Amino acid sequence: MSTSARAALLLFVVAWGSNHFVPLLLVYRARLALSSVDLAVLFGVYAVGLVPGLLVGGPASDRIGRRKVVLPAACVALAGSAILAFGAAGFAVLLSGRFVVGIGSGAAFSAGTAWIQDLARSRSAGAGARRASVALSSGFGGGPLVTGAIAQFAPDPMRLPFEVQGTALAVAIAAVALAPRESGPTRTLPLDASVRGSRLPAGFLRVVVPIGPWVFAFPSIAFAVLPSIVRDEVGRWAVVYTGVVTATTLFSGVLVQPLLKATSPRTSAVSALCLGAMGVLVGLETSAIRWPAGVLVAAALLGSGYGGTLLAGLRIIESTTTHHRGYATGVFYVLAYLGFAAPLLHAAAARRWGDAPGLWITAAAAMLTAVLVAKTRSVRGPVRAS
Repeated sequence: MSTSARAALLLFVVAWGSNHFVPLLLVYRARLALSSVDLAVLFGVYAVGLVPGLLVGGPASDRIGRRKVVLPAACVALAGSAILAFGAAGFAVLLSGRFVVGIGSGAAFSAGTAWIQDLARSRSAGAGARRASVALSSGFGGGPLVTGAIAQFAPDPMRLPFEVQGTALAVAIAAVALAPRESGPTRTLPLDASVRGSRLPAGFLRVVVPIGPWVFAFPSIAFAVLPSIVRDEVGRWAVVYTGVVTATTLFSGVLVQPLLKATSPRTSAVSALCLGAMGVLVGLETSAIRWPAGVLVAAALLGSGYGGTLLAGLRIIESTTTHHRGYATGVFYVLAYLGFAAPLLHAAAARRWGDAPGLWITAAAAMLTAVLVAKTRSVRGPVRAS
């Protein structure tokens, strides 16, 4: 197995571990008598660790090399999974585990994505971006699906999911550690040069910044807003149903990427925003008729919006950056994770006006972003970010 494939495998398993917590929220609520506020804190503390991990891991890998950041970061994420395996001990253990997972995952995501793009420099344009995007999306989607099934049907749902993922992560870490050094190692910069040269390219500012928050706004609507609308219709299958919705969303993000391969990054971004807006509108109709199968249709469209915007952003970073790719990737992921605020914004709107107006506003905002991106000048590369 090539170093690039091993790095992609590691990224996949880290992404699995970062997202498989979602179906377990219902388990924790039932077994530990946690409130909705407690669950929101557990969900959000991950981001508290994730953001500094993203912003430190990417630039650090620009300076000292990708491998030297990715492996320790993955080990930190593994430690977080080990802590979460003892979550039955209470809220404080879960809180600390989620925070540690966030730190490790953030650094692994930004440095690992840049590493995969570096390793693909001899291949066709966008190859590294596609491999990194598929690895992340498959992990984000596969984690909730596996964990949802384990939590629904297997014994010890608060421990076994983390043991399974932790074992897979340990194997992936070993595979990367034993990988041969790639030829033509990534050029690194002194710290002062890395900081001075960390300017974002024009293509990033014109396209990546406006689409960034939609990367995770679309899937967060799919698996945090829409399933709650049909929770009464789903009944006792709520845990596994949430896992299926999440997996449908994120695997759709994988499947749409080959369809966008031949288009420019800007065209991919516009198409993805339109698909996401369609998904929100389907979700709007689903909220009116309370149809669980309709949520899956909306999830597929929202997932396509997620996959297309993620791929477009990474392709622009790959074509317009060289030495500071880790830094740009970290900033992009921070923008993307802002999208997880979408369910909170929707909830605030729903309390005042109901579900439908909030979804209408979201769809209109996505289409407005598509229009703005479509009117930008074409993104050309390669251009150095320094």
